[in-house]
Amino acid sequence: MASVSEAFEKFSMWKNLKTPLRVTVIEGGSPVDVLQARVYGVDPEAGLVGVVGSKMHSFTDFDVSEAEFSIGPKRVSAARNDSDWLVFEESLE
Repeated sequence: MASVSEAFEKFSMWKNLKTPLRVTVIEGGSPVDVLQARVYGVDPEAGLVGVVGSKMHSFTDFDVSEAEFSIGPKRVSAARNDSDWLVFEESLE
C-alpha cells in the first residue's frame, strides 16, 4: 500500500502534465463506468481528485478520502473496500 501523499503527488504530476487518463469506476466488484479524462484539480486535505472528461468536458470530483492506494508506474488504484475501486491509468486517448 502507498501513502496518501504519494498518491496525491502522482495526481498532481498528471494534472501539471495534462496527462490523458482512463478512469475506471468499480462498484460491487464490477466496472460501472469508464471515463477518458484529465485531472483538473487535487485537494489532498479534502481527499478529492477532480477530472474533466476529454470528449464531453464533464467535470467529476472523486472522493478518495479513507481509500487505500496502490501505485504503479502509470497507474493509481484507490480502494474503499474489497469491491469498490477507482483505477486511474495513463492513456493514449
